[in-house]
Formats: sequence, C-alpha cells, structure tokens
Amino acid sequence: MFTLNQKEYNEATLSDKGKAAYLKLMRVGEQKSDLDIVANFWTAQLQAELPNDESKEKPKEESKEEPKEVKANGTAE
Repeated sequence: MFTLNQKEYNEATLSDKGKAAYLKLMRVGEQKSDLDIVANFWTAQLQAELPNDESKEKPKEESKEEPKEVKANGTAE
C-alpha cells in the first residue's frame, strides 16, 4: 500500500508500467535518503574548515597565570 494525492493504492493492482514507476520511485527515495546523509557529512566537514569570523568572536581573555620566575641560568619554573 502507498498513498498518492491523499488516496491509498495497492501496488499489486498496478499495471506493469505502474509497477515499474513505483519501484523506480522507491529506489529514488532510498537514494535520496543516502544522499542526504552524505550531504550532511560533507556540510559538517566544510563547516569545520571554515575560517573563524574574528569580528563575531568574543575577545580571548589574557592569561591570568602568574609569570614564571626565571632562574639565573635562563630556565623558567
């Protein structure tokens, strides 16, 4: 059973051409679903690679970490 134009039909009662068209539409629907998944994946990949819009970002806070003490030999603690 399938619905078309708000009316239910039984695909078993279709002509051979009707059955072929029905099967093609079913296959296209499955492929569209697969393509939606692929499109969503690649959209996410593209979004991850977009440059940051610095004008919209909040300014980063400067580190409030205390400066490290530098020893006489030039190393920091």
